[in-house]
Amino acid sequence: MPMPCYLHLQGKQQGKIEGSCSIKGREGTIQVQAFDYAVELPKNPQTGLPTGRRVHNPIMITKEIDKSSPKLFQALCTGEQMSKVTLDWYRINPQGKEEKYYTTELENATVVSMRTWMPNVLRTEDRQMGHMEDVSFAFEKITVTWADGGISGEDSWNSPKS
Repeated sequence: MPMPCYLHLQGKQQGKIEGSCSIKGREGTIQVQAFDYAVELPKNPQTGLPTGRRVHNPIMITKEIDKSSPKLFQALCTGEQMSKVTLDWYRINPQGKEEKYYTTELENATVVSMRTWMPNVLRTEDRQMGHMEDVSFAFEKITVTWADGGISGEDSWNSPKS
């Protein structure tokens, strides 16, 4: 069963953008209910060989509307850059304890879209969901880190890869 991720945001104009999470140790973060991201390398369908540079799609998170929502809206409408976006991933370890095991960091990210939505309140399976929004970030640089051993990988759209 997947667990929520927790988002930390630092805007270049608005400063720290806090969420409404009240879980001990994660106060002020934004609780992320869903995450979607893809990076692709264009390739020739016949040979499988690359035909261009990799393409990073925006990262999209799904979250409940919370106190970060107006500031995210403001960042979208003004084009404010986020100097740092950090997403902490958690899981249950073999001892039954929650642990942070993975981190995704974005540098010079920009909110490029927001979509507010509400699940169908007549469907019983949707009744536990709140009022939701999808927020997408484009970014200059991404770093992903596996906590155990600090194994990481990174890419910047501005640096060519061979």
